[in-house]
Amino acid sequence: MNLVIVESPAKCQKIQGFLGAGWRVVASMGHIRALKHELQAIGIDKDFEPSYEFSKEKAKAIKQLKELSTDAVQIYLAADDDREGESIAYAVCLLLKLNPRTALRSVFHEITEKAVKKAVAEPRHLDMNRVYAQQSRAMLDMMLGFTLSPLLWRYVAPALSAGRCQTPALRLVVEREEQIRTFTAASSWHLHTQWSKDGFTFSAEMEDELEDKDSAVNYMESIHQQQMGSVIETNIKPWTESAPLPLITSTLQQQASAMFSMNPKQTMATAQRLYEMGHITYMRTDHAILSEDAKKDAKEWVKENYGEEFVGEEVKKKKPKVAQVAKVKEEAQVAKAQEAHEAIRPTHMEVIHLSDVSVYEKKVYHLIWQRSIQSVMAAAHGEYYRVKTQINDDTDFTWMSQWKRTVFEGWKRAGKVMELEESDEIIQDSTQDTTWEKAVALQVGDVIRWDTMNAESKETKAQGRYTEATLVRELEKYGIGRPSTFASLLSAIQDKNYVEIKDIPAREVSDTEYILTANQWPVIEKETKKKVGAEKNKLVPTDLGRSVLTFLLQHFTDLFEYDVTSHMEKRLDRIAEGTEPWKQILHDIWQSYQERYHTLLQGQKDRPNTKVREFTNGLKAVQSKKGPLLLIEGAKKEDTIFIGWPANISFEEMTEEIARSFQKEEEEKKRGNEMGRWKDQPIQKKSGKFGTYLQCGDVSVPFVEEELEKTVERLEAKANAKANSSVIKEFKQYVIRNGQYGPYIVKTSVKKMQFVSLPKGLDGATLTEKEVEVLYQAGLAKKKWGKK
Repeated sequence: MNLVIVESPAKCQKIQGFLGAGWRVVASMGHIRALKHELQAIGIDKDFEPSYEFSKEKAKAIKQLKELSTDAVQIYLAADDDREGESIAYAVCLLLKLNPRTALRSVFHEITEKAVKKAVAEPRHLDMNRVYAQQSRAMLDMMLGFTLSPLLWRYVAPALSAGRCQTPALRLVVEREEQIRTFTAASSWHLHTQWSKDGFTFSAEMEDELEDKDSAVNYMESIHQQQMGSVIETNIKPWTESAPLPLITSTLQQQASAMFSMNPKQTMATAQRLYEMGHITYMRTDHAILSEDAKKDAKEWVKENYGEEFVGEEVKKKKPKVAQVAKVKEEAQVAKAQEAHEAIRPTHMEVIHLSDVSVYEKKVYHLIWQRSIQSVMAAAHGEYYRVKTQINDDTDFTWMSQWKRTVFEGWKRAGKVMELEESDEIIQDSTQDTTWEKAVALQVGDVIRWDTMNAESKETKAQGRYTEATLVRELEKYGIGRPSTFASLLSAIQDKNYVEIKDIPAREVSDTEYILTANQWPVIEKETKKKVGAEKNKLVPTDLGRSVLTFLLQHFTDLFEYDVTSHMEKRLDRIAEGTEPWKQILHDIWQSYQERYHTLLQGQKDRPNTKVREFTNGLKAVQSKKGPLLLIEGAKKEDTIFIGWPANISFEEMTEEIARSFQKEEEEKKRGNEMGRWKDQPIQKKSGKFGTYLQCGDVSVPFVEEELEKTVERLEAKANAKANSSVIKEFKQYVIRNGQYGPYIVKTSVKKMQFVSLPKGLDGATLTEKEVEVLYQAGLAKKKWGKK
């Protein structure tokens, strides 16, 4: 029997089917060996000699590997073809006491019969440079995490963490928020006019921006009786848009986010399943090039389905100008590609859509197929037609109109590529209507007439907050982490409550538009209200995230500079290439900050409590595990008044003056939002995740513009319904309800709710929250024990 050892059990059956009798395919279930979970495991005082242990959680897999290996004629180590896979293969090699120099290492980038059989027929040996690179990365991450995180626990709050790539990712989000906060908008006035000639009406924009409202109105007054104009310049310019590159890990994550609202973690899990089912090639790659065979298959498909003219020439060595592809030169991309994987592509180019898979698997597969096909197609090209006009002979203020048409669809025939960010300059394609023909009929010297003109102000905008897709693009641009780690990075900063995904509500602004009809004066003033600034699914730093970053940058800013993090990645690349000793990076980084680490570790013993800052009259700033908080402590716990925390202020920056100012603002806001009273309690108008609502005591109803009597009626109805509902008792995190099989407890503050039955004989209405918590945890433990 020949034994093939892969990482994931999902691959086993398919590979077993390809190899047939005489072969056995089993999975290691991922990593079976890891550094011991302690700082000393990296040998920080022993020349960085690591200390490993085999995972107790993988005992079953380890036992199976040992048993099967005793009867194996040959053992093929077939973990994934990347640094993590090489490390897994090496760990299996040590477990089974194989010689690392002669052990057979089989690699394939797609789960097809041809690729698998070739992998076992042409095995290579372990690449120890890759193993050392993975080991250096793991030790470096543990060194930074296990030294800096305890400092955060002591100085900021418990259960926090710092990370080599996690902290720079957080820094990007915080710095973007600060740029938005401090941004000062500049305004200017833009004028548009409607021209007409022989029944053809078209719009034009003044090429110059006017400084203010007075300049705009004065200009309109000066020309309101001069209705005639002329075309003074025309030109046609070609445009070309090259085919996009096939997808790599980062661009797959970006496009799936933009098109399907999938987060990177979800995208990678979906791609993993597609790979294991044999539908796509390996999904962790930063090499945007198809193999020669794949190019041939893709071009053949394009030729048969679209025609010879849609087949492109050899893929260009530069990237197309589309927003969703990271703007990095191809040469740099190839140089930094950590493995020789090709781009992500279908294993069978003729399969356009999948059946019998999940909705998201269908979407992601078709996206991968589409980009693979597009990458070998011809460029799209067309023309712009620009017309410059003037009113009378006024050459000081000229107007510009522009049209676009597509002459040849090229790669666009196969579908669109999503832009990651909105663009203000959008020119409508006029290919499908008669507008283009009418526009190009306009020639220099033509007499035209304007009918209406309008002026409105525009303000410059700050850069938008990051989405998950645009943050991935930024991480790639700065060289922070690897495409294979982006998903876990984004998950980490959200799971730690450093960053949250939020919808930014629009704010309503008043504006004035001035509309002028030819030969009439004065202009019409039109007061408008518009909503601006709305953003959806954006990454926003929490107060806790700010406090963590403030501390780390105050003491260890050199470790988390973007270029330093990128330089670390390049050094790991050199280790993988065998051009740098693997321990040197550990010595260098530790040497750079060990003195500061020990000083802070020792200094904490002599410091006062840094997690509570007391001001006068009972006002306190508290660093809680969910972030900083201002409160006024009462004699009893229930009398404590929670005030909140001002935006963009870290715990370290808080002063009594800022705290008092914020307290005053919050009190005024509450008074201003009081809509009346019911049962001697204020009815407060509040904003929440699902919009504006009214809160009175523990009863809330949606906000509606209405008389107070109507509001009171709705509150009473809600209170009565609540009283008659299945709820026995409610706490902040727990609810006791009556169910079909008796009363039960549910914890409402977790994403995945679990239900625990209330023991018989207990009256839920008399329990305290602490008692409920103990019963809930005991119930969960009982459930868990019952499954074993």
